[in-house]
Amino acid sequence: MLRIRAYHDGAPAKAMDLSTAYLVGNDRVALRADMKFSGGEIVFDTRSRGAAALSILWPVEGVGNIMLETPRLQERKAPYNLNVELARGQLMRIAQKREDWGLYDFPEGAPIYKEIDAARQLLVEALTAADEVSAARHADGCIIASVKAGEAVTALHAEVFLKRRHEADQLAKRPLGCRIYPNQVNEDCIQRLTELFDFALLPFQWSALEPTEGAHKPAGVDALVKALAQHRFPCWGSALLSFDPGHLPAWTQKLGKDYEKFRDHATRHIRQTLKTFGPHVQVWEVISAAHAFNPLGFTFEQIMDLTRIASLLVKQMSPKCQSVVGIVLPWGEYYAKDSRTIPPSLYAEMAVQSGINFDAFGLDIRFGTGESGGAARDLMQISSLLDRYGALGKPIHVTAAGVPSTNGAATDGHWHGAWSPDVQASWMREFYQIALSKPFVETVTCARLIDGSEANGVLDVDCKPKPAYQEILGLKRQITGG
Repeated sequence: MLRIRAYHDGAPAKAMDLSTAYLVGNDRVALRADMKFSGGEIVFDTRSRGAAALSILWPVEGVGNIMLETPRLQERKAPYNLNVELARGQLMRIAQKREDWGLYDFPEGAPIYKEIDAARQLLVEALTAADEVSAARHADGCIIASVKAGEAVTALHAEVFLKRRHEADQLAKRPLGCRIYPNQVNEDCIQRLTELFDFALLPFQWSALEPTEGAHKPAGVDALVKALAQHRFPCWGSALLSFDPGHLPAWTQKLGKDYEKFRDHATRHIRQTLKTFGPHVQVWEVISAAHAFNPLGFTFEQIMDLTRIASLLVKQMSPKCQSVVGIVLPWGEYYAKDSRTIPPSLYAEMAVQSGINFDAFGLDIRFGTGESGGAARDLMQISSLLDRYGALGKPIHVTAAGVPSTNGAATDGHWHGAWSPDVQASWMREFYQIALSKPFVETVTCARLIDGSEANGVLDVDCKPKPAYQEILGLKRQITGG
């Protein structure tokens, strides 16, 4: 059992929201644990032996309400000091990334290095404090300083390596995409789309294409494909098969756990979609969210088999198309609550190691969605996540990047202030620079063209550009001259 005492404003915490909190074990896999807050302490029963880190939404002055993580902690009789451990974890991650990135002697980084040293001194004061309250107070200052320094060193790394990539002509020729949906797009919006982006990612939801078993209705997306074809604008497709809520037709529920019947229906659906739209689509996300949602209770082997089948069908029927395996909720916190799912890193590793024939991974990175897994994180965590998936040896396409422009669910947290059009624009600018600085990231796709319920589009409901649109346009002109 793990016990961690939390402090707020110089006193033991009286209440804590643990709705987004979870434990992380070896290989960054979320752990299932019983968790409660009582008597100023968070108490965990990890159900397994070994050390575990706590990831929790935490207020950081000047940065926002973001997910932070302690180092991995061993069980002991005395409770840990959460504030101190969060500070220690942040400084540990900064040291690791500076080493990974080789950012120790860049002259332009000198002010940031001083900030890191100052944060480290605050941690020393916390560790040597006379009492736990004083330790927490010093640790709070360390958290603020170290998170800001972490974001600064991340931005420096992105700036340096994006410049190098640009000068070496290593950026993809068409790196910027945007998701669009049939029920919102008109000619004015298509004009905005083609002005800024290089391709459109269209939804091919099975539930929309075959709402009734055996009755294919491609009319909605077909009209959008034709409209884009008139502009000779490249189209990508997402996703031929997805377990994301709302993507599976309701009638598949009657199949229960009969994997063979589901596989046969899914195969027919994919074949029909490729036959109808294959000539118009350059890149297919062949499967998405298979690791994160499992409404029919399939086994690990069956999910990997579906991944193999979807990839194989694209290679057979559209051999000139790239095939992308989609990863949603890439930090994997969902696995702590649903044992039927697969940790995203394990799913990605197995897709590579089992010899499935696909070309790239697609990462969905969105905050402020109001759903589990959409809690805000700082820039260093984003950059580190991209590095982890890039290390698997496959190119990366960011298939959805976005945050809302209005304040969303309170449990989601926020970054550099409550979500607003200006905050959204700042986040998009930083994210695009980080992602495109990575040698393994080929494209970044905006989560939505026009505002929907999550308000994470770059155009408002009247198709007028938001500040985020202008930020991406400025970046495009900077790196491509477009």
